[in-house]
Amino acid sequence: MSITSVGQTGGSTTSAADSQAKLTENFDTFLLLLTTQLKNQDPLNPMDSSEFTNQLVMFSGVEQQIKQNQNLETMIQLQQVNEQAAVVSYIGKYVSAEGAQAPLQDSEANWTYALGEGVTNTKLQVVDATGKVVYSQDGEIKSGAHTFQWDGKGTNGEQLPDGPYTLRVNATDRDSKAVGTAVGYVARVTGIGKSDVGPVLKFGDMGLLLDKVISVEEDPASAS
Repeated sequence: MSITSVGQTGGSTTSAADSQAKLTENFDTFLLLLTTQLKNQDPLNPMDSSEFTNQLVMFSGVEQQIKQNQNLETMIQLQQVNEQAAVVSYIGKYVSAEGAQAPLQDSEANWTYALGEGVTNTKLQVVDATGKVVYSQDGEIKSGAHTFQWDGKGTNGEQLPDGPYTLRVNATDRDSKAVGTAVGYVARVTGIGKSDVGPVLKFGDMGLLLDKVISVEEDPASAS
């Protein structure tokens, strides 16, 4: 999925506009040929006009189809503009979504995780973009939903840079068998973008499709 920032527009014309230009060129050529043939026809043996009539009907039909395509492209463009205008209101707000990767923003990252029944040991590990475990601690063992807020400090206490980090939740029962978990995150929207499949909310370098948002709140505590 490619993501571009809002406001970027292509410099090429639309396909309908290209088709219209080509049709006009072909029609002009057709008229020139028709005029030339009419000027040079034998007055005593005039050309059959039915073929020319069929050609004119064909040009008219193609022109109508192109106009319909132009109207459709205009409607799509207006819809895209309206969608982008609507998502602007998300900037600065906190959204929650499913996924283990979350952005560290201003030295703070917020996750949620849910545990199944029978957990006796839970280990939380924060992994950076290279796959390295930079922080770990014990987690909750009670079944249900829990929150985990990380201050961006590594295991040895150093402050790590903002960016995407992944939370691993390893939960086991008394027999050391894995118990099912689910992970989500809460993040502040810093910008918006667009992709080939729809509007995108951006958290620094991270992006989230608008239809993947679970909830939107003014503060992270409400979105958790």
